[in-house]
Amino acid sequence: MRWAAAPGQPPTPYRAPPPPVKKGGGCLKWVLLLMGGAFLFCCCISAAVVESANDPLDWKAVVPTTSSASLGLALMPGDLSPDQARQYKWRQSLAAYELGYGLSTEVHEQVESDFADMAERYSYKPGKGNNFTWAPPIACRKHEWQCVFDELVRDNAEDIAPLTELFRRKQQEKNLDSRQLTELVVSFVQNITYRLPTEDTAAFGMLPPAIVVADGSGDCDSKALLAVVILRQLNVDAVVLLASGLGHAALGVALPVTGKKFPYQGKKYAFVEVTTPGWALGHLPPEYDVDKAWKVIPVEVQ
Repeated sequence: MRWAAAPGQPPTPYRAPPPPVKKGGGCLKWVLLLMGGAFLFCCCISAAVVESANDPLDWKAVVPTTSSASLGLALMPGDLSPDQARQYKWRQSLAAYELGYGLSTEVHEQVESDFADMAERYSYKPGKGNNFTWAPPIACRKHEWQCVFDELVRDNAEDIAPLTELFRRKQQEKNLDSRQLTELVVSFVQNITYRLPTEDTAAFGMLPPAIVVADGSGDCDSKALLAVVILRQLNVDAVVLLASGLGHAALGVALPVTGKKFPYQGKKYAFVEVTTPGWALGHLPPEYDVDKAWKVIPVEVQ
């Protein structure tokens, strides 16, 4: 029996880097800038009045938007009524997307039952807060979390596959490369509501991937594992990054991007924050930039 603490720190809001400070320019530059700003302000006010006559405070009317691109519906089983699907709408840069995902009551209950059975085999016992006790199988003693993630994936991969297929079709339609595809998947997962699990079925302080999408919320490790499943099914090399001492988990992707990376078996995995929108691939929140705090957890996805 051992004590452990589940990841699950509150989400980190995205903070844009400060603009560079430039010197020089003189008074003439500032006069021109002020005149230009006044001109643009007047134009924006005029546009807002014209385009938002019914609601003068609707500033979204003057923000450039594009029509939503629907990725379609993912249903388990396939004959599930579409009105039982949870609808998602999110933005990535200037593009807007939407999709639906639904689990039948029977499938939902089966996923929860499989997770409860797994927790029982691991002798999982909830404690106070994020703490719990468990006794991993002997074969898992040196890589306990990998065993947990692997088994969750085995029980959930089939239920996530229809969702993955929606992203695969969009990849083929738009000829997306691995980075563009990863950014699309990450933006979807980031926009799923962050919430610490409180259900009795939330063993190890997390939720199964299919439940995260079906119910519309999850915490850091739950959302990270969901992203890993989708990306691995799309042939993108992805892992879970875990910092137990910091109470946080994230996604790692083996892509040639700039930023924070973690080496593992000859590869380098870029850090990806999945709790909240806005974080780009490779951007590590400063409070989590702690030396030797992070561990790469490979996950087997068929």
